[in-house]
Amino acid sequence: MKPSVTNDNDDDEIGFANAIGEFDALIDIIANERKGNIVTEDGGSSVIQLLQSKHQCSKYISTLSKSQNIVKKNGLIFGPGKANAHVKSLETINPQKCIPLVPSPGFGKSTLQVLLDNKIIFPSKSNKATVTRGWSMQDFWEETSWPRDSNGSGVRFGMPVIEEEDLDALFQKERLLIQQGTRIGARREEVEEEGRTAVQVKIEQENPYVREIFGVQGLADEVITQRKNCVVFVAMRSCRTCKAINPIYTRIAREYDGDLMFAKADASGSAGKALGRQLGVAAVPSFVLFRKGIRYGVVSTSKLPSDRLEKAISGMESGKDFDTSLQEGDD
Repeated sequence: MKPSVTNDNDDDEIGFANAIGEFDALIDIIANERKGNIVTEDGGSSVIQLLQSKHQCSKYISTLSKSQNIVKKNGLIFGPGKANAHVKSLETINPQKCIPLVPSPGFGKSTLQVLLDNKIIFPSKSNKATVTRGWSMQDFWEETSWPRDSNGSGVRFGMPVIEEEDLDALFQKERLLIQQGTRIGARREEVEEEGRTAVQVKIEQENPYVREIFGVQGLADEVITQRKNCVVFVAMRSCRTCKAINPIYTRIAREYDGDLMFAKADASGSAGKALGRQLGVAAVPSFVLFRKGIRYGVVSTSKLPSDRLEKAISGMESGKDFDTSLQEGDD
């Protein structure tokens, strides 16, 4: 289907999922929403969850192949060669070393044959006894040109998205979960802010996963003077995407196995803007990396998990220089 359907009553375009209403299954041939950029509390995709809750869609199937994913990540200059090499490598596999799979009930004429007839999967061009699905220019352009929802989440238009009130509830729930079992208090202190003395109330939060950083002085105290290896998630209270990826950032911090501090800084207000300038952040959400207290680089992404952020962290920990190609781009 196309992303949108025209409403006959007022000529407005509505997403295909809302136009259909309820449906049993969805076969996605150009992307994989199980790896979507908004992730639920248990690590799953919110798009899959919303397909079930809003449209009673109990089965989501993605036919996105590794070849398609290779071209998507590497682009049309380097991707096709790598994708074709991957297909050729599959043709050399000894069938005797493959694991036989027992098809589910109904798999055949109603599923596999339909995919074959519509050229969604197709046999390789060689005489090898291998069936592979490569990539096509049509699928590549369809995925890259598919419009995104205007809410800023990056979800393809037509797919269900989390509403603003749901995001606020999710954000508050995540903060309450963090605070459970932690020491919460407040202290008043005087801070120098743009040439004047201001009274600021700070929350003392012994968060075992994500450290809150307050202003430029907080960055100096928590990261720079202590020569920390650190990732700072720079967000704003008004940023919808920041709220959406906040729970998964906490989960990444909780599950990370290594000597790396995960922190979060609010770029709102005058103190937050000053911190943003100090960090060299042009937009949120952004992730600023520090190696031994020295700014290493910044990765701007609206998606977590992020391949670019993972590569930047790996490079930092292995002693490599920052790869500037990781600053912006697709994950």
